[in-house]
Parts: sequence; C-alpha cells; structure tokens
Amino acid sequence: MSDTMFQPRMPLLPQLDDDLVTRLLLALGLFMVASFVVFIPAWLLDPRILDGANVWTKPQKFNVSLALHFFTLAILAQQVPRATRSGWIMVGFAYAAALSLMLEFVWISIQAGRARRSHFNFETPMEASMYALMGLGAFLLIAVAFVLAIQIWRKGDRSRPGLRWGSILGLSLGFATSLVFANYLSAHGRYVGGDPDYVGAVLPFFGWSREIGDLRPAHFVSLHLMQTLPLAGYLADRMNWPAIPVVLGLAIVQVGIAIALFLQALAGQPMWPV
Repeated sequence: MSDTMFQPRMPLLPQLDDDLVTRLLLALGLFMVASFVVFIPAWLLDPRILDGANVWTKPQKFNVSLALHFFTLAILAQQVPRATRSGWIMVGFAYAAALSLMLEFVWISIQAGRARRSHFNFETPMEASMYALMGLGAFLLIAVAFVLAIQIWRKGDRSRPGLRWGSILGLSLGFATSLVFANYLSAHGRYVGGDPDYVGAVLPFFGWSREIGDLRPAHFVSLHLMQTLPLAGYLADRMNWPAIPVVLGLAIVQVGIAIALFLQALAGQPMWPV
C-alpha cells in the first residue's frame, strides 16, 4: 500500500500535500494576494505620481507577480515525493525565498509611501545599499525555482511527461534567462539611449516606455517561462498532444521573443511605440 494514502492533504485544496514547504509557498502566495487587496484603496485614492504611474502601482505589480510565482511553485512541488520536499535543500531555499520576499515587500512598500523609487535608485547611500540588497533577494526568490527544477528532474513524477518537462524547462530556463536580463538591467538601468529619469508615454500598469528602449519587457517574458511552460506541458498531457515537442517548441519561441525584445531595447526602440 502506498504511503501517499497516509499523507495529509490541504483541507480546502486536496490536490496539494499538507507539508511544510507546500504550506509556506502557498502562504506566501496568499500573502501577496491579501497585500494586493489591502493596497487597493491607496492605489485608487493616493494622487501622487512616480515615473508616470501612481506611486502604489509598483507594489501592486510586485504583489501580482510574486503571488503567481509562489502559487506556481506550490503546485509544481507536488511532483516530487514528500521526503524530497521536506529535505533540508527545499526547506532551506523556501525559507530563504520567504525572507527575501519580506525584505523586498517592506522596502518597496516604504518607498511607495515616500513616493520614491525602490529600484534603480542611487540617490542616497541607504537607497543604493537597499537596491543592491534587493538584487540578492531577487536571486533567492528565483533560486528556489531552479532547485525545484533539479528535484523534479531527479525524483519527480514521470507519469505526466508534459508537466514534468514543462516544469523542468520552465523553472530552469526562467531562472537562467532572468539572471542574464536582470543582471544587465541592474548594471545599465532600465532605459537605453535615454535619461534614466526620463518620463514619457508608458504602457499602463507595466510602466514600460513607449518612446525609448526599455529592457524590462525582455525580463518579464523570460521570467514567466516559469508559468507558461508548465501550463503548456499540463495541457499537452490532458489533450494527448506530443508533450515534449510542445514544451520545447514553446520554450524556443518564448526565449526567442525575450531575446528579440532585448535586442529591440538595445537599439533604442520601444516594445510598443506610441
């Protein structure tokens, strides 16, 4: 008789195992959703503008993105045995990601309340130091995804090849390409061929420039490989499509789009011109 029959499940989400790492990842995602709701009044009523958008748009983008990130990890982690999820590697990286999330959440919220940038801000020693520290935090936020990809590759459920390879490729490629684009962004700033403080027409909510080269769309597309490839693999399994070609084909297309957006920004061209 399989020991999985005796593993406790989430009361409201019986598809998820009730272990420490799953609870932590799920709680972090729920915290981001709750924060998004709590910030809505300030987002709607505070008239202050920063970089062409409401000062609370930055924390709201952060809340949405990290909620998606941690819900994805909680679901994909179900592919590995409970013993692997409960091992020191997964537990350690999950806690490191949680601590990084709290650091970034507090600082981004404080800076929004002060109507000052949390990112690309070197105006004071404190703000420059916090930006550098957030770089380490961002690495730990996505490092847990790469560690999970390795565990799925080594010990994951092989009965659903689409989900398996979508998870392995999505989490590892999303980690690697995000590191490349994020490091370039950190070293060179978000804009190419323009004043770092430039404010012009931007894409609503995202804040990406529609007038000059902006490196952030490439980072966005690469980061969300972590969601699109597992979802494509899951659908391939459900629809009896050839799973690996579907996942691999989408990976090539999405990485290609990210590289094209990066080169477009380097040429000083906006993703979506006015």
